[in-house]
Amino acid sequence: MYEKAILRAVDVASLLNISLPTLYRWVRLGRLPAGFKYGPHSVGWERKTVEAWIAAHANPSSLTK
Repeated sequence: MYEKAILRAVDVASLLNISLPTLYRWVRLGRLPAGFKYGPHSVGWERKTVEAWIAAHANPSSLTK
């Protein structure tokens, strides 16, 4: 199956099992790497960056602090 190299916000939120407002709050607070603009109304995250972040934060208690 094909896996997208660039993930949109909804994809990242789904992978993390969080809501979009939580995703953007975590980015604003520096808890999650910011995405990059790739269009006038589009923000994306590289899949490898998100997967590395997930691996580094595998302990769920580290996310709620």
